Amino acid sequence: MRVRVLSPTECNGLLTYDREINKVIPQRAAAVNTGKLPPPLVLKEVSPTSQLQGVRWRFTTQQPAAEWFKPTFNDLTWQDGLGGCGTEGTPAAVIHSEWKSADIWLRLEFEWSAEETAKLGLKAHQDEDIEICINGVLANKSEGFTSDYEELEITPEAVASLKPGKNLISVHYHQKSGGQYVDVGIFAEIPTAK
Repeated sequence: MRVRVLSPTECNGLLTYDREINKVIPQRAAAVNTGKLPPPLVLKEVSPTSQLQGVRWRFTTQQPAAEWFKPTFNDLTWQDGLGGCGTEGTPAAVIHSEWKSADIWLRLEFEWSAEETAKLGLKAHQDEDIEICINGVLANKSEGFTSDYEELEITPEAVASLKPGKNLISVHYHQKSGGQYVDVGIFAEIPTAK
């Protein structure tokens, strides 16, 4: 079996330094050069983040019951406040509700339209470890921190759990050290008409 070692300075060009691997997909390059590109995508907020305007969440900093992330759970005793939650001084944080404990659990109902069949993703800003569920199904679990809002994938199982009408996004965030902030939203990639 032959192992290919790429030159450490090989960052430009269409081919590898030994001319054996084409680094460009020929069909895509041809489409770009002839102007035959797919229509650009527009990101539509399905459940917006609190980056531009605070979104009202239910949240608690006390360990909830085991079924807290399911749509059937009663969260009426939880606090009601605007996201994002965190502490001042965290990079790119848009804080509407101060939160200083090690853990926070959040829940938010959002409307889903059956016509929204485009690719879905999460937009999240977390300064440590996060677990996100949709309708009680794990959508994403990430460790570490981000220093701004980033796009995250949603599991196919979580996408399949969506139904027309009311749906639930639930988030558990665990803070380890340093600044802290959490905010989550859902977006759809919609192709624009040509």
